[in-house]
Amino acid sequence: MARGWESKDVESQITGVHASVRQQDPHDLNDLERELANKRVSLMLDRSRVSNELTTARNERFRLQLRAELEYIDRQLAALEPEA
Repeated sequence: MARGWESKDVESQITGVHASVRQQDPHDLNDLERELANKRVSLMLDRSRVSNELTTARNERFRLQLRAELEYIDRQLAALEPEA
């Protein structure tokens, strides 16, 4: 049952990212913007996967590695955000 909820959560995150990208007219996106949007989607998928693994991991060393990976992904996502 928990696996079903995890997949729904990932699906909703992907849908949310795709919806934010679709708000812009795809013809208005240049190659760089399209590449950044694809990178953001990929990072969000990676983040969801690592987060799910972290919830089920039992080995403390592996959990530390997963936390470090989450921090790295979060830094990469923050770098992709447009500056205000």
